[in-house]
Amino acid sequence: MGETHIMSMRNEKEDTMKELISRLVEQAGIEEKMAEKVIEVVKEFLEDKLPSPIADQVSKVLSGVDDDNKADMLDKAKGLFGK
Repeated sequence: MGETHIMSMRNEKEDTMKELISRLVEQAGIEEKMAEKVIEVVKEFLEDKLPSPIADQVSKVLSGVDDDNKADMLDKAKGLFGK
């Protein structure tokens, strides 16, 4: 997979998250930070309730993380904790 294709996929996932956040802000009348928290709560709920393969896919969509950038995200998270 070429770098351009990977960047395109990341942009699509980011756009999906931005759209979901925008819809929550507009339709539920909540602040952006609250919309982000709502998405996190729903993601965790679905991860607990759905079969693992489906929950994994839902988690990827709702977190904006795909297989190509999971390692990068993990490295960033480790950096936050000085690891």
